[in-house]
Amino acid sequence: MPICQLCRQRPATVHYTRIINGQKVEMVVCETCARENNDIQISFHKLLSGIMGMEIPKEVPNEPIPVLKCASCGMTAEEFNKTGLLGCTECYTTFGDRMQTLIKRIHGNAKHHGKIPAKIAAKLQPARNLMAMKQELQKCIQEENYEQAAILRDKIKEAEKMQGIRNM
Repeated sequence: MPICQLCRQRPATVHYTRIINGQKVEMVVCETCARENNDIQISFHKLLSGIMGMEIPKEVPNEPIPVLKCASCGMTAEEFNKTGLLGCTECYTTFGDRMQTLIKRIHGNAKHHGKIPAKIAAKLQPARNLMAMKQELQKCIQEENYEQAAILRDKIKEAEKMQGIRNM
């Protein structure tokens, strides 16, 4: 295990990378030095704000900011942003949009697809493709893209015929 680059006494457990004037500076430090060094300290709120693409205001505005608060447990959006934890099941409804945005930025998607066992993956793929085409068809209809919708309709009928699904 590497030794802390600041105190040169304890094992380094924190890897810190910072870009200064276009130069990448990497450091490995112990937990104690990371806590004591103001340049290294990371605010969870700043980290989440950076991930969510929100700037932290330098000055406090004169107008009061409306507080988003869970009606059941009283948790505020600020508390959620600081801790990343929810207080109760109602918080999922209250902070749902914020969580979706955060999850999409971190994972690239907010919908969990899960893993499919290799033995049945081949059997499930046509059904998933059919479902995706039906969703795309609905989107084309909403956007009034009827030419593409007609093409998708025909592909869906062909796929259903191949899978032995009857049109109800």
